[in-house]
Amino acid sequence: MVNDSSFKPCDLFVYGTLTFDRVLQALLGHVPKKEKMQVSDYCARTIHLEGWEDFPVLLAQTGGRVSGYVLKDLTAQDIARLDRYEFTDIGYYKRTILQDNIYYYQPAENLFAVGKLGSVWEMNKIDESLETVYAEKVVPDFMAENMDLFG
Repeated sequence: MVNDSSFKPCDLFVYGTLTFDRVLQALLGHVPKKEKMQVSDYCARTIHLEGWEDFPVLLAQTGGRVSGYVLKDLTAQDIARLDRYEFTDIGYYKRTILQDNIYYYQPAENLFAVGKLGSVWEMNKIDESLETVYAEKVVPDFMAENMDLFG
């Protein structure tokens, strides 16, 4: 478990499976306060890694627009779990400022070295069963592999 009293709560823009309340509840143990947000000059695309469900990445694109949510006032424990879930430890993503002290997970070169960029990610066209798959299979499997964060 993370215990860092120097950590200040932060906000995080999400646009994929982390928008699902059931996924957040499973991963964090609570659903943070969320506010709808659109970011300009970005697009969301899928990326495929062998053996994984396709998932989105946020990429700079002039004129693009991506809808999502800002997760508000995340704690040190929330961020530690999200960072690991987004594979920052192996360099697939890095948490960085998007705008106005709102962070997002920026895809890193390591991710593109092992994955293949695909089509536009449209959250409103995603099958609702994806929430169940992530909440009941992906997150519990992740938790079992990362007991140091969930003990």
